Amino acid sequence: MTLLEVHGLATAFEHEHGAARAVDGVSFTLEAGQVLGLVGESGCGKSVTALSLMRLVPLPGRVVAGEVPLEGRELLALPEREMRRLRGPG
Repeated sequence: MTLLEVHGLATAFEHEHGAARAVDGVSFTLEAGQVLGLVGESGCGKSVTALSLMRLVPLPGRVVAGEVPLEGRELLALPEREMRRLRGPG
């Protein structure tokens, strides 16, 4: 059973000369019971990918593209109140 899908995720940070894409076109699927690790060099976008999935990218960053269904619910379209519930207390 598919738990999480990420399709074409892109996150950019605005700056005075335009926008820099920290994440560009990330896609993966996570099945229930599966373990997934993101590996790569420093600065390659691992942390920004995780923050993007949880909609916690700090300004001036923002998710600019992609779809992220979690158990069939589109995370990028959920109201902030529902996202806080999914993230849990903390």
